[in-house]
Formats: sequence, C-alpha cells, structure tokens
Amino acid sequence: ISTIIAAADNTAILYARYKTDLGVSGSKINLPDISRLTKILQCIDRDTFNLDLDNNSIKYKDSNIQFKYHLLEDGILASPAISTEKIAALTFNTNFKVPYTSILNLLKSATFAVNLNKLYIYTKDGNVYAEINDKQSHNVDSVSVKLCDEYTGDNIEEPLPLSIETVRTIVGAKCDFVKINVNTQLNVMTFDINNSESKLTYIV
Repeated sequence: ISTIIAAADNTAILYARYKTDLGVSGSKINLPDISRLTKILQCIDRDTFNLDLDNNSIKYKDSNIQFKYHLLEDGILASPAISTEKIAALTFNTNFKVPYTSILNLLKSATFAVNLNKLYIYTKDGNVYAEINDKQSHNVDSVSVKLCDEYTGDNIEEPLPLSIETVRTIVGAKCDFVKINVNTQLNVMTFDINNSESKLTYIV
C-alpha cells in the first residue's frame, strides 16, 4: 500500500509505503479521516488481522469488536500537488543520519524555548545542529542541540527553517535512525524512516 498525504497548508507531505496485500492490484482507497481509522484499528487486540474492502467501506469483525468505516468516492479528495514520480526525481547535496534519541532530546530542549515553533538546521565543524529560535523576532530565548557528528555533501551554511510540529509528527514513528536529505538550493528536506514493514518519507 502506498499513499501521499499533505498538510492543509502543504508545508509538509508524507509519502508512506507499507508491505501488505491489498487484494487487487491498482485498488484506490479514499479515506476521509486517517486518524479515525487509526484509532479504531488500535482497538483490535491482534498482531495481524484482515480487513474486508468493498466499493465504499472497510469492514472488520471478530468476537470482540466489529466496525464499518465508509470511504469517499473518487474526485472528492484533492490530490497533493506532488506525485511519486516527482518525489523519486528529487536530488540532494547534503545527507546525514540522526539517531532517534537525538530527536527526542531536541523535543525535550524545546520546553526551554517556550512559545517558539521554529527550528533551524545547520552544519558546523563537521557536525549537524538544530537551533530552536525565531530569527525574525528579537529578545527570544534559544537553544542549539547537536543532532549528529557527521554528514556527507555540502555544508549547510544558511540555516534551514523547520516547524517543531513537523518534528513532533516524525518522532511518532519509532525507529533507530532518521535519514535526512537536503537540497540547499531549493530549501527542500526529506526525512526517511525505514522499518521492517513500512517506509515513510516526509517532505518539507
């Protein structure tokens, strides 16, 4: 299964792939609210299970729970402006891997710089840092945290802005490392998270 999800303001896009059998190759599912579906799936007390898919709904039934989740018809949901082909065609000039623990520490440090929702990624002395700050405001508290101690490619001399909310979303997918790819000319970053059954790519 693969899907592309965009934030309402298109500041972040998620391209997700999951290894499973959808039944019919080329099937398309229009989900009205992924959060609602996720919550009801969490109520199923099994490691693996099968969902029944028909023309307009997803259904599940066992001895403990049953539900029916209606889908939207084609043409109602607007597709994101970016396609899988465009994602695959992106090129990058800086790459690095950030341990999951470093991202957790970054979010912990965010409690120091209250009322800020921006951070800036940059390189210095061979390391990669994230600075929580608001460079458009004066007299604000700030904190810088080292993300990793190596990278390949070009230096990031002009700090790249990123929303802390985006980082909070990424940290929801537990992993060992997050691979970050940067195109400094386009100010585009991707965050790749690979697990045994899924691959997530956040584009910001």
